[in-house]
Amino acid sequence: MSDPLTLVIANRNYSSWSLRPWLVMTELGIPFQERMVKFDSRDWQDNIGILSPSGLVPVLWEGEPGSGFATFDTVAILERLNELHPRAGVWPADPRARARARSLVADFHAGYHSLRSAMPMNIRSSYPGKGMNPEVARDIETICRHWADARRRFGSGGDFLFGAYSAPDAFFTPVVSRFVTYGVALGDEAKAYQQVLLNTGSMKAWTALALEETEFVAVDEPYA
Repeated sequence: MSDPLTLVIANRNYSSWSLRPWLVMTELGIPFQERMVKFDSRDWQDNIGILSPSGLVPVLWEGEPGSGFATFDTVAILERLNELHPRAGVWPADPRARARARSLVADFHAGYHSLRSAMPMNIRSSYPGKGMNPEVARDIETICRHWADARRRFGSGGDFLFGAYSAPDAFFTPVVSRFVTYGVALGDEAKAYQQVLLNTGSMKAWTALALEETEFVAVDEPYA
């Protein structure tokens, strides 16, 4: 029997990287507990060194957090979840679809710095028009092009990028959330995909809890 899983996360309103594995585990029915360590808190100061080998979130613990086995970094966590639950559907079953899904996840993980810095995730706020510049617009155009291509090639079996829900859908959910916060206008196809992601049960649950948070983290609030 495998060790129980605990996902260490930070504030739901701000932590896009925490959101991604949380969505995968919740949407695909992978059992886990969560341990929240909020940014700029005494809990963070006292415990992040114990709960995270990298000093960052998220972290997936197998066994007791702090003394079990830790996997850190969102992409590594996705791969570990796939190893622990190979039938859950973390990645598409078709080899080429799976290769493309991993490409999209790795591509976003390594790039799109203009979008990520100018439009940080902030679920409870609304800043239409803020953060847009030519570099951000190019990032958004590239992302929407990737979505359209994946849907055309691999998405005929359902509403998500590769038909059924999988890791790249979780990966792009914080992106579509940003588009709501900053009032980004999308074409019909991208907007339809945005609504699919926002309407998943997992994202609705996360959003409801994010809206209850009251902490203000200045580094994540450039437009407040």
